[in-house]
Amino acid sequence: MDVVPAVFGAAAGLAGLLLVFLGVSIAAFQSFAGDAPAAATARFRRAGGWILGAFLLGLVDVAVSFAWLLSPQRALRDVVVVLFGIELAATASAAVTTARAVLWR
Repeated sequence: MDVVPAVFGAAAGLAGLLLVFLGVSIAAFQSFAGDAPAAATARFRRAGGWILGAFLLGLVDVAVSFAWLLSPQRALRDVVVVLFGIELAATASAAVTTARAVLWR
């Protein structure tokens, strides 16, 4: 019974962290001149896409958690837990992707 409210808060927190990663990637992308070749900025676009996808997954997890709070059902709880596991993996991947794009360019 306590799992979904905890996931609700944690998923929202991870989504916020992902916005920080997205901001770092956007700032690094914008540091290039406007006429920079697409190959030079490709890794930042790719990283931004993955981070945005992970952020949206976090929002879906928050929405499903909220739906469970309104109408507790076992199926919704199971979906929340699975989505949160995927969100954890996506956040770790986003952190690695951001570090690679920004630090090792």
